[in-house]
Amino acid sequence: MNNVTSFSKNHNLAIICFSASFGGLELTTLQLAIEFKKRNAECTLIVPAATPMAIQADKYGLRVEFFKPKMKYGDFLASLRLARLMRSRGIDIAIVMQSKDINVVAASKLFHPWTKLVFYQQMQSQINKRDVLHTWMYSKLSLWISLTNRMKQEVLQNTKVPEELIRVVPLGRDTRVFDPKLYSQRRARKRYNLPVGQPIVGVLGRLDPQKGQEEFLRSLPSVLERRSDVCYVIAGDETQGEEGYRDYLVDLTEKLGVAEHVRFLPFTENVAEFLAAIDVFVLPSYSETFGLLLIEAMAMQKPVVATSAGGVPEIVENGWDGILVPPRDERALATAIALLLKNSSLRISLSRHAREDAQKRFDATHCVDQLVLSLDSL
Repeated sequence: MNNVTSFSKNHNLAIICFSASFGGLELTTLQLAIEFKKRNAECTLIVPAATPMAIQADKYGLRVEFFKPKMKYGDFLASLRLARLMRSRGIDIAIVMQSKDINVVAASKLFHPWTKLVFYQQMQSQINKRDVLHTWMYSKLSLWISLTNRMKQEVLQNTKVPEELIRVVPLGRDTRVFDPKLYSQRRARKRYNLPVGQPIVGVLGRLDPQKGQEEFLRSLPSVLERRSDVCYVIAGDETQGEEGYRDYLVDLTEKLGVAEHVRFLPFTENVAEFLAAIDVFVLPSYSETFGLLLIEAMAMQKPVVATSAGGVPEIVENGWDGILVPPRDERALATAIALLLKNSSLRISLSRHAREDAQKRFDATHCVDQLVLSLDSL
């Protein structure tokens, strides 16, 4: 895993993301720039000034150009400025990280047609985009990267992008960092003030009704009938501006009579340490584009229970490296969790296969290698 695939050509790359936020998409943007730098590629991040991405880019010593369009559509002055910027930098391949940024970048081709454009799709979309405007924008792309085969099929169904331009390249994680050998469960539990001698089932992620935390909690009474000492942990923060769901979940534990068996923790950036603390990881989302947290849990050799939503079935093979259940089904969730808590041999088998699959299919180096080969082919 220490060997990486380098670019065979002297590309001058740009990664473009006009977001002012900092979540999974923006983190992936930074990680790609870091991976390209490791491969000695010339790479420029084009992001708005004074944003979390700009600050993090400076921290990692990445080359940055500050840029922010004024309008979502029709900002031809921004497109002209972007074309001049890419011409001055000698950019031959520009990777666009957000679908809403494609219009400005595509229009820059009118002023500087030599840069090849790549869209790195991280969100699934079932919206019909076969109209004239989207067809024109997408016609300027030389390559479309999707994370899953399901996303690729949605692109073919909802756009006029030719199939030969679409490549499926999954996201990955550094399995040398997400390595269970590096962590002690006892120390991790003390770090988060969790009970040392009880089985712990955990959920990590943004607190949101679509993430299925309610069904997770509603599964607990049934699990307690079979394992009375189990502890559920929900780690995560509410979406800014949409506060109130955490209080709803706390109230629900009281109504269900399970409050003493549930712990709420804030979101932690040390995901590997949190995963080390728990025995079973659950992803109960109604819909999940990819499921990066699943890969992290699998790399940490945790048995996982996940809903068969979105791209999750392309990560977890039911009965081999995890258990899949239908979305919004608290009974199926309870049955799967209780089975894992009861059956140690199944738990060990699933977790061992999970670690092996994460290393083989979803290690960051391997996934970026696939991306490098795709870009090199342009």
